[in-house]
Amino acid sequence: MLTRTRSIACFSVLLLSSTLIPATAQMGGKEFDTAAAELAKRYLEEGRETFRFDTFGSEDFWGGKLRLHEAIAGEKLGGLGPGLSPKKALKLGLKVDVNAIPEDVANALSKGEVDLTDPASTLLLLKANAVVGVTGFFAEDAKR
Repeated sequence: MLTRTRSIACFSVLLLSSTLIPATAQMGGKEFDTAAAELAKRYLEEGRETFRFDTFGSEDFWGGKLRLHEAIAGEKLGGLGPGLSPKKALKLGLKVDVNAIPEDVANALSKGEVDLTDPASTLLLLKANAVVGVTGFFAEDAKR
């Protein structure tokens, strides 16, 4: 349902912007350049927001069918297998948004006090919504 709503919203924005093109085409050179730059900036910001936070409704696949959360947590934290440490996640290509890391964690990281081989550290980053392109959903007890 959410995906359909987003699709309709995106189509509406596209339709609206295509109706504005003839109006902006009548503008003078500098005025047109300014309007085009502002529109491009808005689209870029919307794209970043989508890339960074949108799950595209795939939670059931990753969590329900593949049970990825159990593999990330590992046996020690109630999941399966060895878990996924931040070190391994970074090797796999995942990125961390340093601006989303809580200040106390960032300070501990800079002092070398965070175990980057512990899957619990990965869960901490997911809870802080600091892993780019991945959104964690946690149970009420917040174990995983």
